[in-house]
Amino acid sequence: MKIYHIGIDHGDEIKTPITACIGYFDGLHLGHQKLVECVVETAKNTNTEPSLITFEPDPWKVIKHMEHIPHITPMKKRMQIGESLGIKNWIILDFTKSMANLSVEGFHQEVLGKLNLHTLVCGYDFHYAGMGKGNVDTLKSQREFEVKVVEEVDSEHQKISSTRIEKLLEDGRMEKAAAIMGRAYEIEGHVKEGNHIGRTVGFPTANLLMDDHYITPKQGVYVGEVLCKGIWYPAIMNVGHNPSFNYQKDTSMEAHLLDFQDDIYGEAVVFRFLSFLREECRFPGKDAFMEQLKKDEQTARTYFQKRKEGSACV
Repeated sequence: MKIYHIGIDHGDEIKTPITACIGYFDGLHLGHQKLVECVVETAKNTNTEPSLITFEPDPWKVIKHMEHIPHITPMKKRMQIGESLGIKNWIILDFTKSMANLSVEGFHQEVLGKLNLHTLVCGYDFHYAGMGKGNVDTLKSQREFEVKVVEEVDSEHQKISSTRIEKLLEDGRMEKAAAIMGRAYEIEGHVKEGNHIGRTVGFPTANLLMDDHYITPKQGVYVGEVLCKGIWYPAIMNVGHNPSFNYQKDTSMEAHLLDFQDDIYGEAVVFRFLSFLREECRFPGKDAFMEQLKKDEQTARTYFQKRKEGSACV
């Protein structure tokens, strides 16, 4: 996949005509994937290259001066998913205050006019340019490229959106989030040194240092999987503050990999959240803590056994 950077006063040349969708695409969920499907099909029929146009940084960072905005899916992961869906060109608009303040006509000329567009695919509610004055009608009013509009994609009579997925993750409803994302929620990072409390009670954990700013799931214990050295391992995962032994002010994420004892400090890992088990709680002592961990492990093993048999909701 080719990567292009385009700004108001600079930009890589796109030599081949493209069909592209445009948006921020956090999560690249099933609604977004409908746009991508339309792009790939249209590109095939028009002998153009299927492409995706997005923004960097997050427009809210520029417009509302928000720092460290958490996301469902960082840019790198979105690119991987996009490529797997058939996208050939990933076009990054270098979003600045000047770009945010462009008029509708200015956005057409200074941004879209540089992209060698044959067809632009967008959602029915897409807005652009200063104060969001641009919409599908203003796009259709220009004559430089074709415009295709994809209607709302629903699940359970509700619009599929990044905001809806964020709320599901923050409520611990992982199966629901996975159903409208098209995959389970994942967080990438590296294993960092922890307090080693888990190891002292026979439940060693891998403590996650996130590689990016992700949406933090609801605090509690989860059934999940951890990718390490190319292998997915079943796991029990905790999101919280470790209130029983060494309370931490900042939210931490850690995972106990089932039937796994290797030292993986510093290793790149992926935490995949499958199902919420229970709330995080403070235990009166080590014995009660260990008893609950054993129950959690048994619940997790039952989950994976049912999944193997085809009856777990993943």
